Amino acid sequence: MLSPKEYYDSISIQQRLAEYCGGQTIDPSTFTTEYLSGVGESFKPDRVSEEYYFIPSRRSFLKLLDSGVDIFRAVWDRSSTLGILDIEYFNLDYPAEAYFNPHRTFYLLEDICQRIEKIFRRFGIPYLQIMTGQGYHYSFRVSHDGKAHNQLAALGNVNDSLALKYASPKGRLPHSVPAQSARAFDAMGRLMEYVSHMVLSDMSTRTRGIPVVCTDLSPGNVSREAISIDLSMYGDPVYMRDIRCPFSTYQKHRYQKEKFGERAAGEIPPLAALPRSTKYTLDDLIGIRADLGLSQDYARHAGARIPEASAGIQALIKSYISSRLFRFHSYFDSQQHDSPALWPKTYDSFDPNTLPCCVAHCLQWPNDNLLKPTNLQALTRVLLKIGWHPRHIAGLVRSRLEKDFGLGSQWQMYDASVRADFYVRMFAGLIAAGIDTEADLDCLAHAEKGYCWKPHCGQSLADYRLN
Repeated sequence: MLSPKEYYDSISIQQRLAEYCGGQTIDPSTFTTEYLSGVGESFKPDRVSEEYYFIPSRRSFLKLLDSGVDIFRAVWDRSSTLGILDIEYFNLDYPAEAYFNPHRTFYLLEDICQRIEKIFRRFGIPYLQIMTGQGYHYSFRVSHDGKAHNQLAALGNVNDSLALKYASPKGRLPHSVPAQSARAFDAMGRLMEYVSHMVLSDMSTRTRGIPVVCTDLSPGNVSREAISIDLSMYGDPVYMRDIRCPFSTYQKHRYQKEKFGERAAGEIPPLAALPRSTKYTLDDLIGIRADLGLSQDYARHAGARIPEASAGIQALIKSYISSRLFRFHSYFDSQQHDSPALWPKTYDSFDPNTLPCCVAHCLQWPNDNLLKPTNLQALTRVLLKIGWHPRHIAGLVRSRLEKDFGLGSQWQMYDASVRADFYVRMFAGLIAAGIDTEADLDCLAHAEKGYCWKPHCGQSLADYRLN
């Protein structure tokens, strides 16, 4: 069996990695990605240096290959705005389920894949579908030099906090992010939010017996497994997000042993992330990805270039701006957070004890409760019921995240305001569009999710349903 380093020795593999990074050859000076990163058992992106995040250079690219690590490209691109839709299976009780039972896992995903692909075909959006360890990434791009990109950027909204970070190069931000690119990235997140609404509207909240959730919400079912439409990359600055390259190795189960367990690390070999091809069955692809030698053969004829989708994005934008979600986004953008100078009289003066205790605790102990999507969804639902504007719900979340609750310096590179806006906007938007009927907003469901803070507290979450 090939080692990851031997696997990367293949010219075909190197060429496919280069394609996904926007290059014509294996010379990284041709890459359009702003940087690359590598992750491995002893090579983790936990600090900024040339060994971890870097502007592409031949020496650094070859070093990644020689290290045998999983290879990621930046979502931030020099010539295009990327569109990424990420779906994956997850299991809170048995995190390694996808590795030990890949056929079951990927067949569970087939219904939602078909719905996503139907939507992309409807709008004429070409895509590259990439099989990862637990799901798929759908990738496409919109070139900077076209009318579609101007239309895309016009839909975006970048707040002052993030704009300041984009204008201040440091760490893994080698130079400022152009204003149009920043707005286009935000707008792409809104469009992918719209696509997720169409997917959820076109199916029940369950597929093949398990729930479909947005961005890792706790499923609240007996087996605690679900399929997640994960939009979380759009809740961070563009320079803080990377995406796994097709034909990279996939060794997450080996370098995250604390999550997936020693057995998965020891028994499941390094896998390959592969683009899906109609020439091969799903069973074929599951087998090929588990053999790095077969994956090398697959790379000789399976391309990995990100398709240009400007025409399709224009059609999607036209549909989006006539949607309920767009009207909600306009309403959301109509307000701004209170400025930090006002917080003592506004957000800081709000008494969490007026809320159900299972909701109040994430404001009282934000670390790490306000980083959990299920808590943010519950907080959003309850505050909407008592009359809060969603942008001020986000402002309240931001005010807690930016205080000294032991969250450290992470917001120097990430951005609390963007994170708060993204999650509150997403959860409130699901309600505004009629996707989230709040059927699971009750004490029993909240307990099944594992988020009941004080059983038999005498309060009822069902009282906070909007409808």
